[in-house]
Amino acid sequence: MNTTAVSGFQVTDEHLVFDSPLFRIQAASVLCRRSGDAQRFYRFRCADWVNVVALTPDGKIILIRQWRYGSGAEEIEIPGGTIDAGEEPIAAGCRELREETGYVGRHAELIGTVHPNPAIQSNTTYTVLVRDAVAEGRPRFDGMEDISCWLAEQAEVWRLVDSGAIRHGLVLNALLFYQRRCRLSG
Repeated sequence: MNTTAVSGFQVTDEHLVFDSPLFRIQAASVLCRRSGDAQRFYRFRCADWVNVVALTPDGKIILIRQWRYGSGAEEIEIPGGTIDAGEEPIAAGCRELREETGYVGRHAELIGTVHPNPAIQSNTTYTVLVRDAVAEGRPRFDGMEDISCWLAEQAEVWRLVDSGAIRHGLVLNALLFYQRRCRLSG
């Protein structure tokens, strides 16, 4: 039996209940020592993710549009995806940018990290800023990707945010990191 205690909580009977290529689900019994209440919790074990704010030499932002099963709709996003085992976030961001758009940047840096949903997920999402991105070939989509890409003026990106057209929470997070980093106003 696995038992850990953190910050007034005791976790016991942690075990795997589901395993898939995208995530695993663990279950555990959790006791709150303050209240004495106990409850069953579930944790999604996902790989870490990366999002890329990519700027062209003239300051445009690379946006993508792709269909998402979760929302059942096409979403306006920025390039991003799963970080491969052993891969660094910046390298993963540059790889995802190339695969999804055909663009390659000259300068890349990590500008933010978040836990997408720490209540039920164990992973981290990294935001990478890539500057001087230029087209260097055709995208190399995964088998289940069908992505369109375009270059947007920064004012257009903020209008898409304000109108609710960009509604992916992790993309909004990445754009906030970018805005704070570059001290831009919309």
